[in-house]
Amino acid sequence: MANNNRLLSLKLRTLIFGHPLATQNAEESKVGVSGGVPVFGSDIISSEGYAPDEILYVLLLAGSLGYAYVLKVSVAIVLLVISIFLVYRKAIQKYPEGGGSYTIARAYLGENYGLIAGASLTLDYILTVAVSVSSAIENLTGIFPWLAPTEHKVLADCLVIMFMAWVNLRGLKESARLFSLPVYLYISTLALLIGTGLVEILLHGVTPVAVATGHIATSSASGMTWFILARAFAGGTTALTGFEAVSNGVTAFKNPAQKRAIHTLLILAIIVSLGLIMLTYLAGAYHLVPAEGNTVLNQLGLIIFGKTIPYFVLMGTAAAILVIASSTPYAGLPILLSLMARDGYAPRYFKNLGDRLVYSAGIWTLFLVSSLLIIVFHGDTHTMLPLYAIGVFISFTLTGLGLAKHTWQEKGDKWQSDLAIFSFGGIVSFLVLLIFIITKFTQGAWIIMLIMPLLVFMFRGIRSIYSCEIRDLDVTPKAIEDFHNHVAKLKRRRAHVELSDYKNKIIVPVYDLNLIVLETLRYAYALTPQVTAVHIASDPIRTAKLLKHWAKHHIEIPLEIVESPYRATVHDFLKYIDKVEQKGNFETITVAIAEYVPEKMWQNILHNQTGQLMKLMLLFRKSILVTSVPYHPVPKEVPTDKLDVVSDSK
Repeated sequence: MANNNRLLSLKLRTLIFGHPLATQNAEESKVGVSGGVPVFGSDIISSEGYAPDEILYVLLLAGSLGYAYVLKVSVAIVLLVISIFLVYRKAIQKYPEGGGSYTIARAYLGENYGLIAGASLTLDYILTVAVSVSSAIENLTGIFPWLAPTEHKVLADCLVIMFMAWVNLRGLKESARLFSLPVYLYISTLALLIGTGLVEILLHGVTPVAVATGHIATSSASGMTWFILARAFAGGTTALTGFEAVSNGVTAFKNPAQKRAIHTLLILAIIVSLGLIMLTYLAGAYHLVPAEGNTVLNQLGLIIFGKTIPYFVLMGTAAAILVIASSTPYAGLPILLSLMARDGYAPRYFKNLGDRLVYSAGIWTLFLVSSLLIIVFHGDTHTMLPLYAIGVFISFTLTGLGLAKHTWQEKGDKWQSDLAIFSFGGIVSFLVLLIFIITKFTQGAWIIMLIMPLLVFMFRGIRSIYSCEIRDLDVTPKAIEDFHNHVAKLKRRRAHVELSDYKNKIIVPVYDLNLIVLETLRYAYALTPQVTAVHIASDPIRTAKLLKHWAKHHIEIPLEIVESPYRATVHDFLKYIDKVEQKGNFETITVAIAEYVPEKMWQNILHNQTGQLMKLMLLFRKSILVTSVPYHPVPKEVPTDKLDVVSDSK
């Protein structure tokens, strides 16, 4: 019955998420440049579409004079794009394991700056999902009035976020395959729009639409100011959001991963630069005035295409790409969290690959948190928008300044030009960040400034807890000596009894060699010499490390390695139990599960609870006994000088 239930569960999971992929086939699940553009670039490509609106909203505060500056502002933004591209190209070259801003800031600026970068990117990814999806649904309310009520809109937002999570749980290649058509169709139609518009202007000239319709902005008495230009520049830099995702996800590319990641980044930089300059040029030439529900892109589509098929394709794919933009965080955040988990700043289960060779825990977390954000803000894009983009410019700043500091210290070949480029990117990004904070602080940016230190505090707290646990469980020479003495004493006592006379078998699942495993092995061997330690080899590096430690300390208990090509730890362990049970050589089979009991109950969320899941599954096995061997950390002794201080104070 248990086997049938397990088989049904596997079939259902396969139907929903696809067939599990073997670890050895990891290379086949990765993407190339053509797949990397829609997976990692949909966010930045979608941002490019509404950046002209953000520029014109501010410049037209100075009246029609703003049109004279729109192209200049765009050129300045493109210079920043080039600088950011060179910054992240260097980051990819130096750190092929990915991590981007987090890795660079931690390596060259210190732990705190690395955690600030990690926190800022985490917030930016979450907000990207929420803002992109809510914006897309808001754009559809005119076509589907049913979406207008808040509760319906929130429901639709959450369903779309769930759909995006499901697609990404099926793997990167699945996401690339599904999203490639709308993304490349949007890019092609946008290129056709720009090309047709330029030809029309060259051949027939242009009549400013705003002049013809009388909707031109009124002149401002104060004229253009540096503050207006700075705000317009900052608004236009929203076209850069998502740029850092490629450097975070280098490991998601096929070999040579660094080369493919850099090529993808270059293509995205070209698309954004050309698209932004051309769209703002056309908007300035036609004197377009962005309005609520009538974007610059929509106005250009109507002017150049009219209500023809290309117009509907352009606007349809533009709406679709807003949803697809949320795929970039689903690719980037899980990889970032896996790297932070590797360094001990996030729960360890974030570094575990799921059935489809993606970091499933990160995807589920992003789905839950972004859905919660939608519910809290009632799916209102305008309420969430001030929180957007601050995180990404913090990461740009730290990456640029971190590489500038490293270049200054190393002073290798052509270090002066590298220093100038990295410093320019870092300093300009910092200035843009200040503008965002000043202009949007009262609109909600203060929330980001409050949450970010809390996230950094949380990351440091997790690292502290794990460090204490490692110290508590670290194998000491005395513990090894006591274990060997214990086994030797029991062997002498049992010398006159044949091993085959013992009909009780104890199996101890082990992940690593530490004090809790030694205690469990001691307990098991005290009951019977028929003890086997079993390691489910879901991670080749971890398996090699365990074998090395086992041999180094000469552990007498035999260690069996069970291959787990699909990383299904519990499933493969149960299959091993089935094989032992089928041999029928033992009267009883007991599974002794080592359990670490944290000092505080809430700290259990930092552990993946594999042991609890094993116990739950084994409850359905009538012939298998289960024993828990809890390990409580021993409180560290207070130093003598501290005791003296306490006694004196009394």
